[in-house]
Amino acid sequence: MESLLTNLADELLLQDITEPSAVLGSLSDCELQAAYDHILEQFALELLIGAHENSDWFNGTLVIDANHGPIHLLQAAFYAVKLEVQARGVVVC
Repeated sequence: MESLLTNLADELLLQDITEPSAVLGSLSDCELQAAYDHILEQFALELLIGAHENSDWFNGTLVIDANHGPIHLLQAAFYAVKLEVQARGVVVC
């Protein structure tokens, strides 16, 4: 699953997130659902790590000031997977 994330990250550096993904397009619906779950889990984990390392409340909003690189990478990867799921009409449980 890590090589999938690496390949997707490399692809996202070269093209717009709204363009069809060759990396995600090669996955079966079942593999796409597994990727969705994995990337969402990793995204949540990086947010927790960032919040734990350095965060503060500002006007009722939690501001995370750590771990920005992994957070942004996983946010972009999650949206790319979400777009692919929606385009295919895959039901994610």
